[in-house]
Amino acid sequence: MMKRLLLSLAIIAGVSALVLRFSGAFLSDTEISSDNVLEAGEVDLQIDNESFYNGDPSPDTSWGLNDLTSQLFFNFTDLKPGDYGEDTISIHGDTNPYWACMDFALTKDDDISCTEPELLDDHSCDEPNGDLFDGELGKNLLFMFWVDDGDNVLESDELEKIFHKGSAPTVLDSQVTLADAATNIFGTNGQPLEPSRTYYIGKAWCFGSLLQPLPLQQNNLGPDSPITPANSTGGIYCDGSILNNATQTDALMTDITFNALQARHDPNFTCSGQPGPSPTPPIACSEKVDTMLVLDRSGSISSSELTDLKNAANAFVTTLAPSTDGAHIGMSSFATTGTLNLHLTATEADVHTAINAITSGGFTNLKEGIDLAKIELDNPGDNHDRADADSPDFIIIITDGNPNRPEGTAETDAANSADNARAAGVEVFVVGVGSDVDATYLTTEIADDASHYFAAADFDDLQAILEGLATCPE
Repeated sequence: MMKRLLLSLAIIAGVSALVLRFSGAFLSDTEISSDNVLEAGEVDLQIDNESFYNGDPSPDTSWGLNDLTSQLFFNFTDLKPGDYGEDTISIHGDTNPYWACMDFALTKDDDISCTEPELLDDHSCDEPNGDLFDGELGKNLLFMFWVDDGDNVLESDELEKIFHKGSAPTVLDSQVTLADAATNIFGTNGQPLEPSRTYYIGKAWCFGSLLQPLPLQQNNLGPDSPITPANSTGGIYCDGSILNNATQTDALMTDITFNALQARHDPNFTCSGQPGPSPTPPIACSEKVDTMLVLDRSGSISSSELTDLKNAANAFVTTLAPSTDGAHIGMSSFATTGTLNLHLTATEADVHTAINAITSGGFTNLKEGIDLAKIELDNPGDNHDRADADSPDFIIIITDGNPNRPEGTAETDAANSADNARAAGVEVFVVGVGSDVDATYLTTEIADDASHYFAAADFDDLQAILEGLATCPE
């Protein structure tokens, strides 16, 4: 019986094979997939630079499209007050969409020697010594970076966004996000750079005071404009009249690194390495909140950025809708010193008036802005702050830079002030605007934690963040 079953199966198998063979003879179709390849993608980042020094082309700091090997963005060894430079950097990435970061590392800001004229204005000069960062040149060299259209000329804030500016010790020892999962200075935040597109960055520096002439701010020059740095200064003006001899013989050096990463393999990449903020219950979810706005009004904020800041803060106030039995809002602000602009109030119109009255100018004293807000929330018997058990306290800090006053202790002092506020029961939120901010510092030292820190690419993006904090999800 078993033999018969096996024989039957063998016959069935044989017949099947025979049928297949004859079917192939009558009906034929062939599909071939040849030379299949799995190959790692790449990002080949190349940079070129067109450089001008005091309005004239600078061959030593210009080069065509290339990998960076020995090229120098700066190589000027006989600076005089009022000297300035302008460059247009172009960035090309091949062959995949990519994230990009630009890192600066200051390696020297040094008094090389002490001449007799220098000693008259720099009494601390005691070279030679081993301190590479005791010079005065850096704080008198000002830098500005903007998104350029390729014409080498800085135009108005509306046309070409300034995304990094300040003195050399700040700008040339920092990290700039060109594009990552949260930011894109060239376009839509969170979108990578495209390999088929050339991106332009304008860079200007000045040995003195760096200014933007109004006539050029009002013109849309376009990439084919006949106006160039050779006959227009590149859209900036440098005034060296305020300088003395303290910077004589000083030298400054920095390393500049461009990093690129394929976006498709790391969609959540950020240049800072910090994770994006996790959801936090918005302020509006507590009905009777006492909230202090702490606004940066330092000189790094341009007139158009200040307008955007006011619009965003006003939208926050409108959304939170202060009332006698609801939210109360007050405001402090900070530049070289802090100001208490408004006590906590239930009157919405008073908050709008205080916001609209601020002007920008000066340094960045975050400490005093926080201290004044905390004092207002301490309820010292003036009936401004309500009992914390019924009305929790919040501080919302908005800043576009890093604290630099009091000199030498600015960051530590601001961090201590934030800790003091937390110790008093205040919940501290921070919105860092633009790429000049030290997101790690603001997240770990000023905000309560990563969920209390929000990154805005520019002041245009600020409003959505603030309105989100003022809206309680249903």
